[in-house]
Amino acid sequence: MKIIAFILSFITYPVFTFAQRNVNEFLQLQSPPQTYYVHPVTDAITIDGKDNETSWSKVPWTDSFKDIEGSNKPAPTLETKVKMLWDKENLYLFAKLQEPHIKGYLKQKDTIIYHDNDFEIFLKPNLLSPEYIEIEINALNTVMDLLMTKPYRFGGRANLNWDTKDFESAVYHAGSINHPQDKDEFWTVEMKIPVKSLKYFGEGNQIKPNEIWKINFSRVQWHYDNSETVYSKRKDSNGKTLPEENWVWSPIGLVNMHYPERWGHIKFIDAANQQPIDEQFFAIEKVTWNIFYLQQIYRNDQKRYATSIQELSKLYPEIMNERKNYDIVFSNSNNFYRIEIKSKTQPKLKTTIDSRGNIYF
Repeated sequence: MKIIAFILSFITYPVFTFAQRNVNEFLQLQSPPQTYYVHPVTDAITIDGKDNETSWSKVPWTDSFKDIEGSNKPAPTLETKVKMLWDKENLYLFAKLQEPHIKGYLKQKDTIIYHDNDFEIFLKPNLLSPEYIEIEINALNTVMDLLMTKPYRFGGRANLNWDTKDFESAVYHAGSINHPQDKDEFWTVEMKIPVKSLKYFGEGNQIKPNEIWKINFSRVQWHYDNSETVYSKRKDSNGKTLPEENWVWSPIGLVNMHYPERWGHIKFIDAANQQPIDEQFFAIEKVTWNIFYLQQIYRNDQKRYATSIQELSKLYPEIMNERKNYDIVFSNSNNFYRIEIKSKTQPKLKTTIDSRGNIYF
């Protein structure tokens, strides 16, 4: 997905420098992340872009995608939804994208696929590690995959030499592709993502019941004009290409998918393990990031970081309520801070975050 950013010359990919500038922008980051419970497969899945196996018929769709900025933006004009399955070795994904004019042009692997209309998945199997994976795919089944060392805004780099080993994908068109003269219905994407391609040495290469991952999905949709023979990206009165739409499963609050703390959560369940997600870990994580966001705003205003939760409450009084559940300790020195947040009811549940965005659990 495209963001206002400067470009890394060696891979032509965006680096983000966005920081929360005011409390209104902070408030946009408060919507609760989506949750999906992934059921196990009950029959063999053939990766052909169709969901005609019994397993697919038994599992629910996610909610329809929303604008990346959330409810304060218009709802997407086309429906997008996803469903998921798992076995010990693989995560299976099936996405359906309503589309009256299916189109795609990029054919070389690891080109920047979001220059076409595309479907994207962002995966973070290890909740305690900063690394995550991004996979983009267009209607031609052309794939770009990469490993992020950490988010761009914290100095992360995109490793395009990384590949999702033994990854499989297929696309199906309910209609034609690149034929402006007719009208289509939708296109679908089916994926098989091996766990061994996502985890590091020592983390195991199988999914376990009750395991929880962070995940999000994005659909990049450009504005096109079409004649009888060709599609062309729509331009404004100055001849500049109109910005794309960014539709996602779990809204971020700003136009930037590289906020993994704002992604949704999936939990792998089976017949014997269908307990809901324990929200306590994610609750303390959210408090931690909220303090980090407020520190950015405070520094923009005061030219220094706050040294206490009381100072941050001048921006957002409700942050004081977190003292009921957590001990919050600030350690500051010049232009650097480190903050520890510790649960009062579960002493082992604690986080630490610093001014560079390094978070520890």
